Amino acid sequence: MPALLPAWPTLAAFLAASLLLAITPGPGVFYIVTRSLAQGRRSGLVSVLAIGIRMWRTPGEPIAGAPAEPLPAARIFRDGLLVSLLNPKTTIFFAAFLPQFTGDTPSPIRQSLALGLLFVLVALCTDSLYALGAGTVSRCFARGGTPRFGRRLGGSLFIGLGLFTALAGARGPGR
Repeated sequence: MPALLPAWPTLAAFLAASLLLAITPGPGVFYIVTRSLAQGRRSGLVSVLAIGIRMWRTPGEPIAGAPAEPLPAARIFRDGLLVSLLNPKTTIFFAAFLPQFTGDTPSPIRQSLALGLLFVLVALCTDSLYALGAGTVSRCFARGGTPRFGRRLGGSLFIGLGLFTALAGARGPGR
């Protein structure tokens, strides 16, 4: 039976590169952090899980830039999935980065699927940490600390997400 994963040195390099890629902020991270700040940890985790797993959430406290009413979990899931599918970082990873770590095996597709699953698990962990961290900050704001700062931070994240998406679309290979 062919090896499902590459040899340890290659696998270790893949995991390190995956971790680095996963913690690098991109549109997905901006969406997760913004959703966590706007509606709390659970909404952030729904955003994270939109990439592959469903989760229910309860409403949180909205901030400026977010809808006045908390968004339903299905809408957050759909929006998170859309952000993920349109994320150039994901496309680059699966099209150019992943094949660099597959070996000469009789089943390169199975090995690619296994490595892709490992990447999703790494990203799930790092994105969950972003959601939990931002959700914690959101709770501090909701307790009466600094709602104005929280609204401005949330609004800035929405603006940053829009700018990042606009600029990422303008850049491409060879530009």
